[in-house]
Amino acid sequence: MEKAKKKEKNLIKFNFYQYIWIFIAGCYLGYGVETIWCLIKHGFIESRKSLVLGHLSVAYGMGAVLLTLILIYFQKAKIWKIFVIAFLSGSFVEYICSLGQEIIFGSVAWDYSHLPLNINGRICLIYSVFWGILGVIWVKLVIPFLNKCFEKIHIPFEKVIIWAFIAFFVFDGALSAAAALRMDERKTDAEPSNRIEIFLDEHYDDKTMHKIYANSQDV
Repeated sequence: MEKAKKKEKNLIKFNFYQYIWIFIAGCYLGYGVETIWCLIKHGFIESRKSLVLGHLSVAYGMGAVLLTLILIYFQKAKIWKIFVIAFLSGSFVEYICSLGQEIIFGSVAWDYSHLPLNINGRICLIYSVFWGILGVIWVKLVIPFLNKCFEKIHIPFEKVIIWAFIAFFVFDGALSAAAALRMDERKTDAEPSNRIEIFLDEHYDDKTMHKIYANSQDV
């Protein structure tokens, strides 16, 4: 018991506000990576954001937070154990994100059906292995780096900024969901029935939505 307590004391821990910063960093880093990858692969820049406002890639932000929440307790674990945990947890998150998008928005942002050893096109072996490798890197390099950043960088009015971001994120998520649902309604030629739907038709018509979610495919 005493050894376990000593090990727990030596583990790096983050508070609520630090996890929000991790989420924000993950969102923007993911957006940047996806944009650059699209440019390299296809030769043009295409929208890779998850919500109609801002440039957040929510799946990456969620992945960063969940990887940290899970793996932060395995900082002293063996590399193979970290790999297995990241392999399983990363695959689970990716599957849930894909399933959630399909259920809520009727679309998917990725499809691994053409790759071997995939499950419903949502996850596949090669990307699950990437999750495992990323998990090892996350524990050994990223978590200590983040800890040093949080120790050295002190942002004025941090709590105000964080809660302002949370309020914006909730609004952006609600607006994005409403715009996506309204786009589905337009497929059946449903006329707008209130001012909100009129606003959505004017500002988030099909052309705009396809531009925002250029990588999404209807299911």
